[in-house]
Amino acid sequence: MRKTSLALACASVAAGLLLGPVPAAHAAVAPVLHGVGSGYHPGDGLVWMSASSDTAITSITAHLYAPGSAADAPEITQVSDFVPDSSTGFANTWRSTTPLRLADLGTYRVVVDLTDADGDTTSTQDTYQYELEANLTDLRATPQNPDYGHPDVTVTGGFTVTDPRTGDTTPAANTRVDLELSNDPDATTRTGADGRFTYTYRVTDRSYDSVNAWLWPDEPSYQSRANESVEVRAVQSDTRVTLDAADLDVKAGQAAKVSGTAEVHVDGAWKPLAGATVDEIWSDEFGRVASRPVTGADGRFSGQLTLPKSGTVEVQVRAGTLLKTSELRTVKVHVAQKTSITNFTASLDKYAQLTAKGLLNTGRSRPAGVDNKVDLQYSADGKTGWKTMKTVTPGSFEPGVGATFKGTFTTSYKGYYRAHFKATRDFQESYSSVVHVTRTPTRITDGNASPEPVRKGRTITYKGKLQHYASGVWKAYAGQTVKILFKPKGSSSWYDMGNATTRTDGTFGKGFTASKDGTWVAVLLYPNSTHLVSSGREDYVDVT
Repeated sequence: MRKTSLALACASVAAGLLLGPVPAAHAAVAPVLHGVGSGYHPGDGLVWMSASSDTAITSITAHLYAPGSAADAPEITQVSDFVPDSSTGFANTWRSTTPLRLADLGTYRVVVDLTDADGDTTSTQDTYQYELEANLTDLRATPQNPDYGHPDVTVTGGFTVTDPRTGDTTPAANTRVDLELSNDPDATTRTGADGRFTYTYRVTDRSYDSVNAWLWPDEPSYQSRANESVEVRAVQSDTRVTLDAADLDVKAGQAAKVSGTAEVHVDGAWKPLAGATVDEIWSDEFGRVASRPVTGADGRFSGQLTLPKSGTVEVQVRAGTLLKTSELRTVKVHVAQKTSITNFTASLDKYAQLTAKGLLNTGRSRPAGVDNKVDLQYSADGKTGWKTMKTVTPGSFEPGVGATFKGTFTTSYKGYYRAHFKATRDFQESYSSVVHVTRTPTRITDGNASPEPVRKGRTITYKGKLQHYASGVWKAYAGQTVKILFKPKGSSSWYDMGNATTRTDGTFGKGFTASKDGTWVAVLLYPNSTHLVSSGREDYVDVT
């Protein structure tokens, strides 16, 4: 079957008339043949042609030669009864008035003799398609708007064939028909004895199908591409999901069961949605977990997802050709992650400031907001009476390694310490190991600067006694360096005046030249790693 060749030929004819040269009035120009065809209705057996010249064309004769004949073969007929015809919408078009009743269908060689009013003549060779005309009638698609409840479309129609050899129009019996579906796979069927055909298919494209039918008889034929077509546009039905639970609690490594019922709105009512895919998806910046259960006949679905951490599972019916995506539903899944506190250390500095630090391990995710806290706790015996001394927020987090935390606070000179992470809905409770920390307290007693007052230039001596708390009693702390500091009257700065070394009984003393009024004090500023700092009494002395 020839779908487009004749249409192109006609268009070529018209284009030739429109685009052909416009000869100057004074030049002798021979007529030009632009095309020969059988028109839009080849079953009529007429010859159509277009031509142009500088003056009116006065004579047209077409000589036809049998298909496949030799160049010197005699003509089988000639046509000269051409009349102007403007029905195509193009100028300079002629058609014959007497139908050709030839013996055979096929492509005929044609030689056209043209003469214009000036007496100019041309003889031009072309071809002429002599073929059946196929006509499609009563093309229908039922329903034209298939939906979930009515998904199958039945295409029906009928074909007739007009034979130019006889001029008869008859049903196209037992002939192949190609169904052209713009957005679904094309199909093939056959006509019955009455020339009618029927074909049923299920739409697979959610937009639309432009349905057309083409006849393929065994002999040369033409069917206009401008024949009737039917549009089939699928209707997507509304869907909805009802969840069994909006919140789920599971332990780390345990699958969460997300289940519910899916429904579709058809024929004015909500009905169970069978055979549909439900997307259950959890995702974050590190990846995603998904389950895609298919609904049963009752619309029920159930999927299992093992989440790496707490999160929200989004649930909705997946859109299909005949289904809309349902409104998004969510299930909050709380995964109680295992936690641990590692690398816990506690150290007491010389000022009785304890610094505790460690790593809070919570897997690939970290607690949010108020849950992201670690309590630093103290106990006198390491077993009972645990008291939270400070609560800190873990800082930088590395998945799989942990989040560092650190806290500093003033505390006793000895005790036991640990870190504690409170259980939340998303994380399990954990404790660090217990660490014992101690330093020995020191004190300076009997601190005194004398004489008071003192004359300028005379010697002023600061004395005192250094002790440390050992074995439950205060004892002399010999051999230690005590620093003597001085703060001039009206100043806020202390000045290092020198050092004194404690004697066996812990006493010390050091003299200085008096120069101005001010305050004197002795301090143990640089104890060893097991002792605390201490300071004596501040003593103000007038210098006269």
